Amino acid sequence: MKQLSGNWIYAIVLCLLGTGLSLAIGITLQNKAIEHQRLAFEHLLDRRTDELQQTVDEYKLSLLNTATFISAFGLQELTPSRFRDYVAGLNLAENFPGALGLGFARKVPLKEESRFLQEMNALGLKDFQIRLISPSSQDRFVMQYIEPAKENYSAQGLDLGSEKIRRENCLSSFSRAGLAVSKPITMIQNADVGRMGFTMLMPVFDKPVPSGDLGIRYEELLGWVSFPVSIDRFLKPWIAQEPGLQVRIFILEEANKPILFFDNVEPKNVTLFPHLATTRDVQLGNRSWRLEYWPSEPSSGSEYNPIYLAWMIFGIALCVFAAFRLKKAMDTRDSLNLHEQMVNNASEALIAEDSQGRIQLWNRAAEELFGLDRASVLNDQEHNLTVPEELQSSEKRLHQRAAQGESLKNIQTVRTNDSAQRIHLRMNLSPVYGHDRKLIGYTKSYRDETEARMLWKDMHSLEELIAHAPDGVITLDESRRIKLANPAALLLLQGANLKSTLNGQTMTDLLAPEVLTEFEQEVLNPLYRNRKVEVLFNWPVPGLMEQTPLLFRGFVLNYPDLGESVWALRFEKKKQVAHN
Repeated sequence: MKQLSGNWIYAIVLCLLGTGLSLAIGITLQNKAIEHQRLAFEHLLDRRTDELQQTVDEYKLSLLNTATFISAFGLQELTPSRFRDYVAGLNLAENFPGALGLGFARKVPLKEESRFLQEMNALGLKDFQIRLISPSSQDRFVMQYIEPAKENYSAQGLDLGSEKIRRENCLSSFSRAGLAVSKPITMIQNADVGRMGFTMLMPVFDKPVPSGDLGIRYEELLGWVSFPVSIDRFLKPWIAQEPGLQVRIFILEEANKPILFFDNVEPKNVTLFPHLATTRDVQLGNRSWRLEYWPSEPSSGSEYNPIYLAWMIFGIALCVFAAFRLKKAMDTRDSLNLHEQMVNNASEALIAEDSQGRIQLWNRAAEELFGLDRASVLNDQEHNLTVPEELQSSEKRLHQRAAQGESLKNIQTVRTNDSAQRIHLRMNLSPVYGHDRKLIGYTKSYRDETEARMLWKDMHSLEELIAHAPDGVITLDESRRIKLANPAALLLLQGANLKSTLNGQTMTDLLAPEVLTEFEQEVLNPLYRNRKVEVLFNWPVPGLMEQTPLLFRGFVLNYPDLGESVWALRFEKKKQVAHN
């Protein structure tokens, strides 16, 4: 796998950071929204629980007022009509929803049962009877009055003390000298439908402040005022204020064994989302209720809001786009930097002009060539800076040709530098087009040929000298082929078989095979290896019976501006030497 470029790493890091940030913001917003929903739900529950507690307190206050009313008038003044008028004034249906009625249960000692029945007959209630729920030999707690009488006919005369739960509730209220609420019971008034309810009791004493001694207090006890309450009717207006609210109510007899009293929660919610239940407690005298609230749509609490999910996706997409844009921008920057470095480090002078001829690019080679720095020439025109006056018209024609789409190569021209010296140059001129094929400028490159021309002149002069030298002179290229041989060399090397030129041949082409290796070892190899040689060699001149001793002196001429080297051999005839 190819190694990732630095730009890709930066882009990936940006993408990952941006994606992480988008996810973090999205999740944070989602969590805040969930927390806001949770707090809103918590506040709703607090408010609804407080409202229920206030309702219970209003029932309690009404019972307390009724107990005070009875205690103030006394049992002798508590007639059926007076009690009926009092209850009618309370407007139970409107002010106390769920209350099946308001009753007074009188404490009747067992020994006074007959006298009590006679008293009731005297008050006009000739059909009044004490009715036992189950056999009992204890004092009676008889429901003497209950209004409205018609709806509560089945409860009138009922002995609350003859049933365990009701009796316990009466005694709890007595011992507390305050409100007591029964466990869930089936209301006598709704026995035919089996509707559950509870009884709220407030004790009535013959003194405003009962005794602290329970024995004496029992003697002071007259009975209890009671609200028999149907749980469904009691909660109906309370639940109606928040139709989507689901609640389960438990009676807390023991902390680990709550008794379910009321339930309108969807069974699937209890099964699938048990962790979403929120509890509140309400105190009703001697009893605590635990309210277990459930959201109307429990699943919505654990799902991501599509709006925040869309924002996260949008944020991630934006980060990916930004990463690619960063990568592209960095690649462009690197490309421009590379281009700038290539332009500035180019050996040739490079100039770029806009369509009006104004200079937009001027590299370091141009600064060195013309002696003008980049800052001083930008947006100026070249013909004002370096073009000699006699070439102004010619330069204009070259631009016209380039504007017509022609690329001009290797144009020999002359420029002046900042010291007014003339520079011989070879110029390339090309048009530059935009994406709409509209001319936007020109590029120029210059190569200085001033030294090359001088060197060429020097070499030409050298060739003239070599041609008239009395000694033989030849020059060789890198492949050991003859570049130049003067007339003296032609005569010494060829003898009678004189040819007009040796250019393009190799020295070994002129030798017999038997001395070829020897010449290479003694002359050519030392010359090319050591860059100079001086050796006497018996040259077998064609057409002569004897070999001619020639003294070869060799050296190398380097021409770096021309990019080449020349190996030169100068030789002259010497006396005959023996050849082994």
